[in-house]
Amino acid sequence: MPAEALTRIGTVTLNPAFDLTIPISRLERGEVNRAEGAELRAAGKGVNVSVMLSVLGEPSRAGGLLGAADCAAFEEFLRPLGIISEFEPVPGRCRINVKLVETEAGVVTDINPPGPTVAAPSLAALRRRLVHAPELMVLAGSLPPGLEANAWAELVRSLSGAGRRVLLDTSGPAFKAALETRPHLIKPNRAELADLLGRSLPDRAAVIAAAREVQQRGISHVVVSAGGEGALFALPEAMLWVRPPAVPLTTTVGAGDAMVAGLAAGLARGLDATALARLATGCAAAAVSRPPQGLPTAAEIGRLAEAADVERL
Repeated sequence: MPAEALTRIGTVTLNPAFDLTIPISRLERGEVNRAEGAELRAAGKGVNVSVMLSVLGEPSRAGGLLGAADCAAFEEFLRPLGIISEFEPVPGRCRINVKLVETEAGVVTDINPPGPTVAAPSLAALRRRLVHAPELMVLAGSLPPGLEANAWAELVRSLSGAGRRVLLDTSGPAFKAALETRPHLIKPNRAELADLLGRSLPDRAAVIAAAREVQQRGISHVVVSAGGEGALFALPEAMLWVRPPAVPLTTTVGAGDAMVAGLAAGLARGLDATALARLATGCAAAAVSRPPQGLPTAAEIGRLAEAADVERL
């Protein structure tokens, strides 16, 4: 059976990147800083989701818009992980995101360029590619220059209209525009949800009220990440607050993407609310404690998922 026939999940990244992660003990501004190593890998939020899905044993199809000169490098990175690369080539090169990880303080500084300018016809070409998309689609990340704020909304509307369940993870004006199309699931962090609703969310009660408000707009699954405090899972059958187990912090890069991968895998497998929330939390905890220049294991994710503290609200 072709690999395409086995994939239940697809990911779309409109502004992919190479992530250059540089760990240093402490950043000395204006000085020469000696790094403890470096990692350069193909990335972007949807790509990161596909990578974590591969760890979970879920094959996926990774697509989106990608600089033509970088397609071969992404293919070379994704193929050994069992991920099918289906990007629409666009002129130029993708961006390089620099992530400075200060290991002593556990602080990460991101430097993210805007990416290449993309013309509207490229988005139309991508929509044609997605005609045969898998049943569950993850749309994640920022928009590249050149696309209107409604770009994600167009894709959500097209995919939902074709019977796909859409998981959306983005922010800013693009998030606000896409919310009107009622994706199946959204995963903002607390700051992104506050920005969406135009008010602060100072405590857990405010986060819960905000999630319920969004559900009333017709979005059945609302997951709000709150860093070390855990995450709220506002689901049709349950409202849960889940705290991750304590783990050694090696990076904060990709924690949200790992959580989205767990959500996608859990939905594809038909897990109940508690199992879904545990899997997503285990993925996020494994991502922030992964070995340098490595990936967590499915066994480690399972261990962390079971160790998560689930509170039913």
